[in-house]
Amino acid sequence: MRRSIAAVAAVVTLTATLVACGGSDGGSDNAGPTGPTKGAGSSSTAQPAGEQSPGATTGSTQAPVGKLGDTLKLVGMEGSLNGTGTIEADFTLEKFDNHAKSAIGVLEPAAENRLVAAKFTIVETGTGTYQDSGFAGANVVDANGQEYQGKPGIPTAGDALGPNMIIKPGERVTGWIVFEVPKDAEITSVTYVMEKVGPDPARTGKWTLD
Repeated sequence: MRRSIAAVAAVVTLTATLVACGGSDGGSDNAGPTGPTKGAGSSSTAQPAGEQSPGATTGSTQAPVGKLGDTLKLVGMEGSLNGTGTIEADFTLEKFDNHAKSAIGVLEPAAENRLVAAKFTIVETGTGTYQDSGFAGANVVDANGQEYQGKPGIPTAGDALGPNMIIKPGERVTGWIVFEVPKDAEITSVTYVMEKVGPDPARTGKWTLD
């Protein structure tokens, strides 16, 4: 009899302990912690007057998106090969020429193609020096999603962004990037990737041309 009473007491004690600790592996009405909430998307889109429009923050997992004339803030790689300091820059797509002409005849497009060109202003806003190719990270995208990478060339519209671009903190450069596309291609957007080494939304800006 004494053994039975002791056994019952042990079960009651164990049950009370489990309840106090929140139960066993069974379901619970209390929701557990959720993953980090993504930011509002971002672009740091600056208007000509310098005001910031709503958009994705630098920490967003989505590429910042703007339109012709907008400024998007892009960041370099963590542990950038550019050296010490943070690498980040404001990129503004100033103009787009849908039928560009080459200032150098040998760089004319193939017979079935045409040239287009995009004019960028880039301002280094970080504490490090941004070094990159002026055209290798740039692409134009057509209505079918086909991408065309920037190429060496100087349009008649103005100076080109050089292949060895070096921008120190607080400095800015402005220049054109040339692209060769099919004659009938409808270009719908321009993209730029800082320090192009694989995809990274934080380093990629997209400007729509609609």
